[in-house]
Amino acid sequence: MIEQKVGIFQKEEVKLKDDIKIAEQSDLLLWKSFKSGNESAFILIYETYFEKLYSYGRRLTSDEGIIKDAIQDLFIELRENRENLGDTDSIKFYLFKCLKRKIIRELESWVYKHEELKEGLPVEITFSHEQVLIDSQLDIEKTDRLNQALQGLSKRKREALYYLYYEGLSYEQIGDIMDLSHVKSARNLVYKALDFLRRAIG
Repeated sequence: MIEQKVGIFQKEEVKLKDDIKIAEQSDLLLWKSFKSGNESAFILIYETYFEKLYSYGRRLTSDEGIIKDAIQDLFIELRENRENLGDTDSIKFYLFKCLKRKIIRELESWVYKHEELKEGLPVEITFSHEQVLIDSQLDIEKTDRLNQALQGLSKRKREALYYLYYEGLSYEQIGDIMDLSHVKSARNLVYKALDFLRRAIG
């Protein structure tokens, strides 16, 4: 009986060590581990990115049903097609791109026409007074002007700023997720947005 319990504990210890090894892997190795059928890798990806995907989805649409369904479908499809997926060194970027496509398809089907979405998704960006004071030493008046100026940006400029400053995506990834033809186009969007904001807040 004691030997059985010891055996169970040893198995649990091995599993725990395996889980820790998975958690310490780079995105590329974790993704490959998931693709090879490692269930712990899949669970880790799900638990790590579900809330981030939901938060991202909330910036694209206020319809919680669409967001939750899209995320659920995304993970189901990933699990079912894992062997045929390409490699990635940024799991967050890969998942964001997939989720955005799903949400756009859903919005096109139920709410919008394609032409309306060409201008970009209505990504919401606002700064709290506390956040801006800590980050940039701006006073409350300038913070209000900044938030007002953000609403004056085009949807695509707001979306580009969100990916760069909120999600830490590279210009190359921004160009990819926004279907821009060149990395330079992503840079130009960001630079124009920042120039507009600088002039707006003085």
